[in-house]
Amino acid sequence: MGLMETDELNTLVTDAIWRAQELEAVDISAAPGAWAEVSVIEEELAKAFPVSDVEGKIARRGAVRAALKAGDYARAHALAEAYLAEEGAPTSFKASLREILEQGNQAPENL
Repeated sequence: MGLMETDELNTLVTDAIWRAQELEAVDISAAPGAWAEVSVIEEELAKAFPVSDVEGKIARRGAVRAALKAGDYARAHALAEAYLAEEGAPTSFKASLREILEQGNQAPENL
């Protein structure tokens, strides 16, 4: 993936995050769909950068976190499993992903 494509994805994810946050503030029922869009874009960014790269780690954590905010726990866990299995994934990154999942499992929807 070229620089132009990753720049475009970064712009798209920034806009999608803003939309999701705004929807959370005014229309909670529409927010999960917006967070699902964020997760998909973050996943595309994760494909563009290796897990050893800072942007790659941010995108992977973002994809999982957004899937949780969307209420798509199966997707969040599937993404996390794939990212945890990646060759070269640092231990600190793996720990942060597990923490995101644990926090997501404590969300009010899961109580």
